Amino acid sequence: MSMARPVPVILTERLKLRAHEASDFEALAAHWRHPDVVRFIGGGSGRTPHEVWTRNILRNRGLWEVLGYGYWLVEERKTGAFVGEVGFADFHRDTEPTFWGAPECGWIISPDRHGQGCASEAVRAIHDWLDTETDESKSVCIIDPENHASIRISEKLGYKQSGSVRMSGEDVLYFERTRHS
Repeated sequence: MSMARPVPVILTERLKLRAHEASDFEALAAHWRHPDVVRFIGGGSGRTPHEVWTRNILRNRGLWEVLGYGYWLVEERKTGAFVGEVGFADFHRDTEPTFWGAPECGWIISPDRHGQGCASEAVRAIHDWLDTETDESKSVCIIDPENHASIRISEKLGYKQSGSVRMSGEDVLYFERTRHS
């Protein structure tokens, strides 16, 4: 059964969260080539243009059609400048143990915005949306043990570490959060 819904626009004090568009391709391609963007999520030399198109534009729009939630592109309200991506997905990751069926939160903010509170602001806004606009009682996230900034953000939002999961031969920290009433 489809849970399709349009991608809502969320406005915060400084940010606008909106649907991914084809016109975002160049900004996303540059973003996903930066070594600091991929450092804690697989490393390597970043995503190819094909991967950016299929994973960041097409997949992120499709999540909303299939799941009723998904990812937003984040931009600065005043200038429209690219800030990053945040959202929820059920990627059916190949992990041990599995956490299929729970919205998995993710965020990736442009390195030139690190330390400015953009990630916390955007991630708080999407959790407020999840808590008020869906029936989801829990969300999860996985974080590289060395990504201390993301661990702090998850804890600010009420995530609690519930062990670790094995993914691609590596252990990553597993966190759970229950809905705030």
